[in-house]
Order: sequence, then structure tokens, then C-alpha cells
Amino acid sequence: MQRGDGGYMRVVAGMPDASERLPPSAGRRLKEEERRALVHRLRQQGWSYRRISDELNISYSVVSRWLDGPEAAATPLTPLPIRLSVVTESGEAAPRRAAPSQTPLPNVPVHVESPSPLLEHLVAQNRALLHRVDQLVSAEAARKQAMSDLELRLVANIEEQHKKLGERLLDSLKSLLRKFSRG
Repeated sequence: MQRGDGGYMRVVAGMPDASERLPPSAGRRLKEEERRALVHRLRQQGWSYRRISDELNISYSVVSRWLDGPEAAATPLTPLPIRLSVVTESGEAAPRRAAPSQTPLPNVPVHVESPSPLLEHLVAQNRALLHRVDQLVSAEAARKQAMSDLELRLVANIEEQHKKLGERLLDSLKSLLRKFSRG
């Protein structure tokens, strides 16, 4: 957005003019700290994440991570490192079909009568998943609070602009009435 004559705001949308475009190599020849600073500056000027990403030739996820902070980045969970197979009464492992897109994992036989190592492993993985859920919930709560704060600031700004516009309109009407009453 730009502030035009008389205090009115003008919203500029669409593709930037050729004069506003950055050189094609602008994002690549800067150091990472300089690129981060440029990303923040462009965002403050009203550029979208996608436009910054396209103009600086930086991936959208990197731009998002730099602007949203590290709490918004999700750390990937480690998958279960083994494929379990159930050992039958005869001592043979029951055949399991592997998904065609997955790489085969080593089969580790687990005896049904002593599931304690498997149970311990699953409990540990469950705790890790619960911890990750807690992290996601707290990150979402922080994001929700930030959005609420932004909403309050935007409403306050709109109300302030509305008040100023009303005052200017009233002043204009008063000056028009004075002109007509004289003439």
C-alpha cells in the first residue's frame, strides 16, 4: 500500500513494474544474513511471500521460515526403524507384504509371548509423538495469539482512519457551508 495525496491509501496489486523488479541474480549474490534482511525489508514494504520467493529465487518454504520464525517450522519425525513380523507357534515368521513404493526394512522377529522390548519401543515412540503434538499445539496457540494481536491492531488502525476521514469530511462540509452562506 502507498499513501497518496490527501492521506488516501492506494492499494497496488498485480505484477510489479519493470522498474521495481530486482535483478535476476539479486538473491544469489548476497550472503545469507543480507538475504534475510532483504526478505524482511521487502515484506515490510508489502511484498507477498510468493513474490519475494520468485524475485529472489529463494524457495517459498525458506522465505516462510525466515519470516515466521523457527517455531513455525515443523521438525520431521523419525519413522519406526524396523518392520515387525509376528513369529507363529511353529517358530516361522508370518509373511508380510511390503508396499511397492517403500524400501524394504529389515524384518525383526518379535515373539508374541515376550512383547516387552517391542512395548518399550512403542511407548517411547508414543511419548515422542505426544511431545510433538504438544509442540504443535503450543506453536498453533502462539500463531493464534499473533493473529489475534494483528487483528486488534488492524481494527484500531481502521477505526483511527475512519475517525480522521470523518473529521476531514466534517471540515469539508463546514467550509462548503461557509462558502454558500457568504454567497
